[in-house]
Amino acid sequence: MPYNILEVPGFPEYKIFASLYKGVRNHQEIRKLIASSNEDIDIDFAFLNADNILCLQQLYSALFRCFVDKRNGDMKARSIHTEIISDMSPLRNIMEALSKFGIPSKGQTSNMIALKVIDNNEPVKKEDVEKVAASLDDLLENDDAGGLYVTDASLEDTANPRKVIKNYKLGNISEEDKDKLIRLVVDTIQLRGL
Repeated sequence: MPYNILEVPGFPEYKIFASLYKGVRNHQEIRKLIASSNEDIDIDFAFLNADNILCLQQLYSALFRCFVDKRNGDMKARSIHTEIISDMSPLRNIMEALSKFGIPSKGQTSNMIALKVIDNNEPVKKEDVEKVAASLDDLLENDDAGGLYVTDASLEDTANPRKVIKNYKLGNISEEDKDKLIRLVVDTIQLRGL
């Protein structure tokens, strides 16, 4: 299964497993499992609604913000994975952020980005990452297609610019002006709360 291991400059202690899943059919059940807080179920991932992600720069911006907040003791969420979703959002309310930027509550299928933070200064072991990938393949139902590499091209394919403009409250910016849209979204993530 294709996946990326992302690294954020300035935070060598974190490696981030990332994979894009298209056409996930059981996203509503996964959302309910996570919300149930059942301790027998270990779903320790950040699931992002891929409709809201335009490019890797946006994803890196939220990760950077999350790791800065963690380092400074300013995390608003209880887990680093929830904090990533919260930091992706321009909203201060964590529940609203999860609703708009996390696993969708509606629709027959969903495109999702699965992230798992691996807190380790050592090189990531391939067998450990393969276990993460296998657990996601077992959890997410998308016609056994599995995950895809998270690239600017794959994100552009799944992004919904109209939804991004609405969720980031960017007014009447043109969907066609991708560079400006990306710049505004990244600025919104970095400047939120200042």
